[in-house]
Amino acid sequence: MPSHESMDASAMTAPAAPAAPSRPVVDDFGALLAATRTRIDERLAGWLRPRVAAATEISEEVGIVAAAVHELALRGGKRMRAALVAAAFEAWSTDARSDGARTPGWAACEPAMMAVELLQTYLLIHDDWMDDDDVRRGGPAVHVLLREKLGALALGDAAAILAGDLASGYAQEALLETALPTDRVFRAARVFARIQVEVVTGQLAEMRAAGRSVGAAGLPSVETIHALKTASYTVTGPLLLGAALAGASDARAAELERFGRPLGIAFQLRDDLLGVFGDPSATGKPVWNDIRQGKRTALVAELRGDARAEALLARVFGKADAAEADLEAVVRVMEDRGARGRVEARVRELSAEARRALDVMAPTMSERGRRWLGGAVAALGERST
Repeated sequence: MPSHESMDASAMTAPAAPAAPSRPVVDDFGALLAATRTRIDERLAGWLRPRVAAATEISEEVGIVAAAVHELALRGGKRMRAALVAAAFEAWSTDARSDGARTPGWAACEPAMMAVELLQTYLLIHDDWMDDDDVRRGGPAVHVLLREKLGALALGDAAAILAGDLASGYAQEALLETALPTDRVFRAARVFARIQVEVVTGQLAEMRAAGRSVGAAGLPSVETIHALKTASYTVTGPLLLGAALAGASDARAAELERFGRPLGIAFQLRDDLLGVFGDPSATGKPVWNDIRQGKRTALVAELRGDARAEALLARVFGKADAAEADLEAVVRVMEDRGARGRVEARVRELSAEARRALDVMAPTMSERGRRWLGGAVAALGERST
């Protein structure tokens, strides 16, 4: 295979040599996710390598920061957001054609698929620093790594903020390398900007909520925050990005939002559940960390108005050193008072809403795109990691 550094979109879509083995047909979302992970990991590695080298030529410190971005970007991400870009592109693009060998039908939008993963890298770097999380994807968070590499806490933290900014710049650079009609790329760039505005807005809303007492009124709803902070860049944004690059109409984009918003909220509600009831060995996250960090999740919101539950929660909420026995008591209350059951029911309701929206769109999209998006509903709403 030629070097990724020299590979442009036209090269990616060129017919493969006759001797190249055929790829298996990718017809379900799980297979799409696996194929996306392999291909985007390969392309990201090749795309980032010369940028790290160029950064290192400027100074050792600049190279260390660029290398930290490279390392996190390639450290085991699921590539779900990239897969959603591919699914939406496939659903509406007349350009989505596979040669049956080395090149998938979504090859033309691979720079945008890399872009959403680099955007995720930027957000993870900043989130981990803000939340003081030391571990990410089984390794040190970037601010922890840079504190060690640069030899000082303040310098490492400042460098981590800049590492996130660098990843954001890389994301936009990758997106603009998409070799599709200029008007489509321009529409995609507007979608990309909107994603970032909504994520930052949602983060600010969440910060305000986290700073208030457990039973405080007048705060944005959990679902409003989830729609801005998570649904936007996890589901709706990647889908709209793929649709824009496919040349889908504004009407199709509006329908896609009606599909993506409930699915994105369901994804985050599932995350809320996994943060309390999940298996840490499967999720890769410490159990109960959301409670210790004072995150106003759906489960916490469900306890509002219950005096006994709020009293228990106040003993652990936002307290990093909360006693395990007190945390266990809060979790039992979440079960006994029906908070867990109500959040589970809401996930099912939102998933059903997404499926209804998909049924409305189905006549306008390709059959494979419909299957992929249908599979995404189960994968995002019913996941265990």
